[in-house]
Amino acid sequence: MPHPQDNARAIFLILLIFWLATSPDSGPGLIAGPTLIKNRLARQRHALGVLNSTQWGDFAPRLADDPPEPETEPKYLNLTGFREEDGYVWEDLGRFKNRCEEWSKNAVGIPETAEPVWQNATGVVRGWWQRANASSPRYHSSYNLSEISPGASWASLNADWGRNVTGTEGKIMVRLEDNEDAATEPEEIDKLVLEKAEVKAREVSSTVTIDDVEGSGSSWEMRLHGVHWPRQGAMLLTTTSEKFSGIFGLPHLTTRPDFFESSKALLNRTLDKALERKEQHTLTDQIDPWTSTLDAPGEAWNPTPHCEYLLYIQIHPLQQDLLGVQPSLTGPENVAKAIHDIEDELRFPQGTGYRKIPPLQMSAVIFSPDCAFFLETKGPPAFAPAEGRHLVGVKQEIFLHSVSTFLLGLALIVFGQLQLLKLQMRETSTPSTLGRVSFYTGCMMLLADGMLFTGAAAWSFSASTTLLPSLAVTCVSFLSMTVGTFFLAEIHKVQEPEWRREERERERQNAASNTATPPNSRQTPATNSPPTSTTPPIIIPSDQDIDAEIAENTTNNNATLPAPVTAGTTTPTAQTLRTQLSNIFGRLLLAGICILFFSLAAASWRPSFRSAYFNTLLFVYLSLWVPQIYRNIYRNCRRALSWRFVIGQSILRLLPIAYFYITPNNFAFTEPDYTAFAVLAGWLWIQIWILVAQSILGPRFGVPKGWMPEAWEYHPVLREDNLEAGGLPIGLVSAPSSPTSLERVRTGEEGKDKSGQERKRTNIHVIDCAICREVLEVPVVKAGMDDPTAGGVAGVFARRMYMVTPCRHIFHSACLEGWMRFRLQCPICREELPPL
Repeated sequence: MPHPQDNARAIFLILLIFWLATSPDSGPGLIAGPTLIKNRLARQRHALGVLNSTQWGDFAPRLADDPPEPETEPKYLNLTGFREEDGYVWEDLGRFKNRCEEWSKNAVGIPETAEPVWQNATGVVRGWWQRANASSPRYHSSYNLSEISPGASWASLNADWGRNVTGTEGKIMVRLEDNEDAATEPEEIDKLVLEKAEVKAREVSSTVTIDDVEGSGSSWEMRLHGVHWPRQGAMLLTTTSEKFSGIFGLPHLTTRPDFFESSKALLNRTLDKALERKEQHTLTDQIDPWTSTLDAPGEAWNPTPHCEYLLYIQIHPLQQDLLGVQPSLTGPENVAKAIHDIEDELRFPQGTGYRKIPPLQMSAVIFSPDCAFFLETKGPPAFAPAEGRHLVGVKQEIFLHSVSTFLLGLALIVFGQLQLLKLQMRETSTPSTLGRVSFYTGCMMLLADGMLFTGAAAWSFSASTTLLPSLAVTCVSFLSMTVGTFFLAEIHKVQEPEWRREERERERQNAASNTATPPNSRQTPATNSPPTSTTPPIIIPSDQDIDAEIAENTTNNNATLPAPVTAGTTTPTAQTLRTQLSNIFGRLLLAGICILFFSLAAASWRPSFRSAYFNTLLFVYLSLWVPQIYRNIYRNCRRALSWRFVIGQSILRLLPIAYFYITPNNFAFTEPDYTAFAVLAGWLWIQIWILVAQSILGPRFGVPKGWMPEAWEYHPVLREDNLEAGGLPIGLVSAPSSPTSLERVRTGEEGKDKSGQERKRTNIHVIDCAICREVLEVPVVKAGMDDPTAGGVAGVFARRMYMVTPCRHIFHSACLEGWMRFRLQCPICREELPPL
C-alpha cells in the first residue's frame, strides 16, 4: 500500500500536468511567428513614415465646440486610432490641451517666466484622481476592431475592455524612468562651445498603476512611453497597441509648436533605430518595445482590447526654503543652480550635505480617446490642499536609499532573531526541555524565515543599487533558516516517539471499535468451542506484583503516573527519521510556495480583498505562540521557552510589519492602517500574557479537567486526610511517638468556625530538600478542614514552592525543575518522572 505522502505527490503531479496541458498556447509557432512580426514591423514602419511627412496642424480633428460648418475642414492622420472612421473621441482633444496648459500655468507660470523645476524626474509619485466624462460616451460595442486593425488577432472581442475606469475617484501611482543617458534632442551637444548643455527633449517612460477604488475596485498597471521637456518640466506619454499608434502620433498631441518640433525630431531618430534593430532580429527579439502591457508576450500574439491613455505631467517647482538659497539671491538662475547641485549630489555623492531633499511633486491629466473619460489629479486650485496635493513622492535616489535602509534594518532584525534562537537552543539542549517546545511554533518561524530567504534571493537577482543590502538579508535569513531547521530536527527527534505512541493508541481504539461484537450477532454455543488447556497460576510475591501495585495506585486519591515518553516504544532508525522529517519540510516548502503565489496574485485584487488577505495572513503568522500555549496545556508544562526568547522574537517579528502599517511614507506606498496593526499587536500581546499566566498560575488553570488527558500534578494540595491512602509525600509523615514530630510541625493559617472560635486550618511541615539540602516548608491542610484559598491564586502561589513526585518525594520547585532539565528520574529513588 503506498504511503499517503506518495499519493499526495502523485495527485499534485497530475494536477500540474493537467494545468500545463490545458493552459492556452498563445504563441503562433516557429513558422507563423516571424511572419506576424514582419507584418507588425511593416505597419510600424508605415506609421513612422506618416510622422516624417506631417507637420504641425496636420492633425486638427473636429472639436466639440466647433460650429456645424467650421471655416476649415477637420484634418486627420492615416494612423491607427487617428483616423476619422475609427470613431475615437478626438472632439475633446482641444479640451485636453487646454487642461494641460492650465495645469502648467498653475504650477510654473507662463512659459516666458517659468520657474525652475527638477531636470531629472526619475522617481515615484502617487496621489488621488477624479474622473470626468467626455463630451460623448463610448462603449466597446461602438468600435469595429476588425476594421480599425485588420492585421491583429484580437481575444475577447465581445467582453468589456480592460482599464475602463468607472468610479468617480481613486488612486494613481506613477514610476518615472527619466534616464539622462537616454536619447535627447539635439542628439549631441558640444559642451566646449556651449557653457551649459541645454536639452530640448528627452525620451521618458513610466509605469502607471490606477486603482478604481469607488468603481470596479480593480487595479491596472500599464507601461507608457513619451517625451520629457526638461526646461519646462512637462511630459507627454501615451500607450501604444494594435488599435492605437500612440507613440507615432504623439507629436501631434502636444500643446505647443516648439514641443511638436523637438518631439518629432527626437522620435524620428529613436523610433527609426528601434525599428532597424527589430528588423534585424525578428527571430530572437519578438517583443513590441512600445507595448503598454507588462505581459508583453501574450500581448504580442493575441492582444486583449483595453482603453488607451494619454498622460500629461507637469513638474512643480521646489520649495525654496528647502534649497538653502539665500533670500537676497533667490532668483531663477540661483534656484536652477541649487537644483543642479542637488541632482549631481544625488547621482554622484560627494559628501555635500543638504538638510532635507525637497519632495517630487507633479500634476497630471489623463485622457482616454477611445473610452471617453478624463482623469485629473486632485489638488490646488480645484481642490483644497487637505483633499490632495496632486502627485507627491520622492526621487529615485531617495527611494532606493529608503529601500536599502529598510533592507539593512531587516538584516539586523533577522540577525537578532538568529541570536535569540541560538541562546534558546543552549537552554533547550536536553530531551526533557526539547519535549516541552511546540514543534508547530518552530514550523511557523521556519516557514517565515524560508519565505524571507526566497524573497530576498529573488530580489538580489534583479537588484543593482540595493544589491549589497539584499545580499545581507539573503545570507542572514539563510543562516536563520539553517539553524531553525537543525533546531526543528532536534525537536522532531525527541517528540516523534510520542506522536507514534499516540497514533498507535488511536489505531488501537479504532480497531477495538471495529472488531466489537454487534448486539444482535449470533453467539457460538459453548459446546462447540474447543477445550482449552488450563495452566497453573503463577504466584508472584506482593513486592514483585507490578499489576497489583498499579491497580492499588489507581484506587488512591492521588493521580497516577502516566507512561514515560520512551515507554513501550521502539527507537526509530535514522533513515525513518530523515524520511519523516523530509516529508514535513516538503510540506513546509509547498505551503511557502503557495503563499508566495497567492501573495503575488493578491497584488492585482481589489483593495478591500487585498487588505483582508494580508491582514488574515499576518494574523495567522503572529499566532505563532498559540501552538506553544496548547503544548503547555497538553504536557502540563508551565514554561518551555525563556522570556528573553518569547518577548524578543515577538518584538523583532512585529517590527517589519509595523513599518508597513504605521509608517506613512514607506517604500511600498501602502496606506497606514493603525486599527489593523493595533489588532495584530494586541493579539500577539494577549498570547504573551497567556504564557505568563501559565507560568504563574499553572498551564491548566481555568481549563476544564475533561478537556485534556490526565497528567501528573507536581503541585498538589496536601491534606492529612490522605495519610492512610498514601497521599502525603515521604518525609512529611512522622510517627505519633516521635520526639521530633512536634519540632518539625507548626501551625499555619487561622480561621473561625461556626461558633466564632478560632481554629488552625493548616500545619507547616518542615523537611530537608534532598537536592539542595536546605529547609523546605510545606503547608498541609488539617484533617477535616477546608482551605478556601486552595483553588485560588493565593493557593497556587503557596503550592508553587514545592513539587511532589509520583514516588511521593518532595523537593523545592526550583531544585527539581533544574534537575529535570537534564534527567527525568527522581533524585532519590531513580523512578521515572513525567515530563514537565
